Amino acid sequence: MEILLFSANCVLPILLLMAAGYLLRRLRIVSDDFVMQANRFCFQVTLPVQLFCNIYRQQPEAGGGRLIGFAVVAVLAVAGLLCLLVPRVERDRRACASVIQGIFRGNFLLFGLPLALNMFGQEGVMPTALLLPVAIPLYNVLAVVILTHFGGGGKGLAIKPMLMGIIRNPLILASLLGILVSFMPFSFPEFLSAALDDIGATATPLALMMLGAQFDFGKLKGNLKKALACTVVRLLLVPMVVVTLAVILGFRGPELGAIFILFCAPTAVSSYVMAQNMGADGDLAGQLVVMTTVFSGVTLFAQTALLKALALI
Repeated sequence: MEILLFSANCVLPILLLMAAGYLLRRLRIVSDDFVMQANRFCFQVTLPVQLFCNIYRQQPEAGGGRLIGFAVVAVLAVAGLLCLLVPRVERDRRACASVIQGIFRGNFLLFGLPLALNMFGQEGVMPTALLLPVAIPLYNVLAVVILTHFGGGGKGLAIKPMLMGIIRNPLILASLLGILVSFMPFSFPEFLSAALDDIGATATPLALMMLGAQFDFGKLKGNLKKALACTVVRLLLVPMVVVTLAVILGFRGPELGAIFILFCAPTAVSSYVMAQNMGADGDLAGQLVVMTTVFSGVTLFAQTALLKALALI
């Protein structure tokens, strides 16, 4: 019951923020121009600041190489398989970009530490915290490569645009800067830290409200089967395969929990923002965020209960 309540507390505020954005748009309180500008603001300012703050506070720890290695290989393997398989099913390259990103890229930034804290307490958070400054930059680099390759509509592997996209991507720059600062032997002054926290705190609610403002139920009807299939793969198939492999390799307790959280979280909100800004199918990307978030409350509860029943976490 506590896990079910926690899942509801994680998911329902997100849904309510999206519903608020949808209502504001339908009441014409916000315009299309405002939504576009707000999306750009999230992509270039608030999400990078939030990401920087989350990463630089995670002090580097010794050990954890096996956990990090498994997580990196698993993320690369999932993304690579999707790049090979999805284009065989989805012919629209813009939709293909959104599908691949929507499946491999989970909302680890939002769900990671809170879910780990609820599952294991403060003493069991470290494995999840250890993955944060590794998984988020990796997600963003892969997303830039995939969105540049597929979202641009080109048929070749355009190396230069991909490299430029990686170098210029605000989320990647924020991740690298956060990692660098985390190794520095000093802390920011309280006034600067507070200001950064305030800016970063607006990232998720603003991005979610703008996502809701752009949500179109008519378009969802055309993408319903596609979105449902992606949701099943993201929330059920990927976690089942990766967690099973982790169990076979001997991961247990908080380390297995960190792997589970990384791969069971719903699609990252920032994937919608990046799709909007990099030429992919933004409508489909937003719908994947909505559907995986809606169903994640059920899947998180069921999967966590199963792992606990098997005494694996």
